[in-house]
Amino acid sequence: MSMFVLYGKDAVVGMLPLYLQIPSGERLPPGKSPRAVLQWGVPAQDAQALFLLNPLKGLIRAVHSRTCREFWRQNGMKVPVGNEKWVYEFQVAVFQLDALAIWTKAGIAALVPAGGSLRANRSGRQLPVPVSGGRGGWRELPPEEQEAYHIRRAKRDAVRAVYALGLSTGLVRVGVNREGNTMLIGVEACPVLDDRLAELFAGAINRYAEKLEAAERTEAVWQAGAAWPTGVRLGADPEFVLRRPGGSFVPANRFLEKSGVVGCDAVVLSRDRVIHPLAELRPKPCGTPRELVRELYRTMRQAARQIPDASLAWLSGSMPGKGLSTGGHVHVSGVWLHDHLLRALDNYAALPLVLAEGEAAGQRRPKYGFLGDARRKRHGGFEYRTLPSWLSTPELALAVLTLVHMIALHYRELRQTPLDHLDIQRAYYNGDKKQLLPVVRKLWTDLERLPAYRQSKETMDAFRDRLFRMEEWNEQADFRIPWKIPPYQEKAATSPAFML
Repeated sequence: MSMFVLYGKDAVVGMLPLYLQIPSGERLPPGKSPRAVLQWGVPAQDAQALFLLNPLKGLIRAVHSRTCREFWRQNGMKVPVGNEKWVYEFQVAVFQLDALAIWTKAGIAALVPAGGSLRANRSGRQLPVPVSGGRGGWRELPPEEQEAYHIRRAKRDAVRAVYALGLSTGLVRVGVNREGNTMLIGVEACPVLDDRLAELFAGAINRYAEKLEAAERTEAVWQAGAAWPTGVRLGADPEFVLRRPGGSFVPANRFLEKSGVVGCDAVVLSRDRVIHPLAELRPKPCGTPRELVRELYRTMRQAARQIPDASLAWLSGSMPGKGLSTGGHVHVSGVWLHDHLLRALDNYAALPLVLAEGEAAGQRRPKYGFLGDARRKRHGGFEYRTLPSWLSTPELALAVLTLVHMIALHYRELRQTPLDHLDIQRAYYNGDKKQLLPVVRKLWTDLERLPAYRQSKETMDAFRDRLFRMEEWNEQADFRIPWKIPPYQEKAATSPAFML
């Protein structure tokens, strides 16, 4: 048995068992434990499972509105202060990393995209009164009405709200105030299920169980750890900025187009003003971290041809310039994205990397670099966006990419989640290295047991030693020099070469 849904004694599940295609009940079946258990309602104690969806601590958090708001504020999400007046109100059903459906108060016109038209919708289902935390009628919005900015923002923030609490399910209340701010009002981790909600959640649970079984079959070939599995591929699009000798910055779009192997990326300022200060490297995906580093080097050589002004320094890191944050986004394919993998990346990659960041790192978060920042991609993989730009040296780039690859292969064995605790989250967002160092030491013991670690022991041991020394990268240093990118390849010829 791959998965089981375990009901708490006070849970109101309605028609959910009839829609489920997997076993469920108020007690786990005797014998071997399921690989995944979804706890619907507060249990007496946590079930034993490799993947526990809705752990007890998350369920308890969800019933305390003050605790919820502390976690949400820490993660950069807005919550009401006092008695807010809502122009729009939404309810969003969330499972894992997906918004399953969204409702708005009946009688409130749906927001529409710019240039769109407002039309009556008679296909939206009317939910009962009251509805799982709401009062009055609610109208489900069909897909064609979900492209407006505030609706997309409500769905995104609802998924983040559930993830931040350590949960996998939730019905999230979201409001939009008169100033246009989207705010989290509250959440029910395991709401009372009417027929529509039971259908939605059951469908999502069934799909999760199917993917879990497929992943078990695929991952079975990795257990021996004899070699890098060819099914997991890495890509990246790390960012950097261009600084003049006098200290001012040059927009990347002065040299680069938006598309291409080397391109520019946008930053949205107030009043929807868009600038393009960031340069971005887009090497082709590879099967191993070292191959990807080689592709990054080739892409940098291409960038040097497209940016002919050799006097401009290329800077990376967390915040190499005031108000200029650079990210080290990593693309992963060949492995299923779910919140267990995402939490492993947060705890075992994003948290340790804080020890290598510069002093300005805390200014990047939580607007950028917030926990759980991932996007699914059209190619079937996903982009992990939480990390800062790790282009400082080729050794650092190789270590970070190896770490991400290792976590993608072995996330099942990485069970520690210190970021579940508010004080550790606060230390992460503030860049408090002294508080995080003992946490990272404990996390690293798990990594050292992995077969993939032993295959890259020299790289990872050197990275570990750097982290434990809390050795900062220099965000004001031109990273072309250690990479030996023209015109610096001759000046740096006397320094040890990194073997690409």
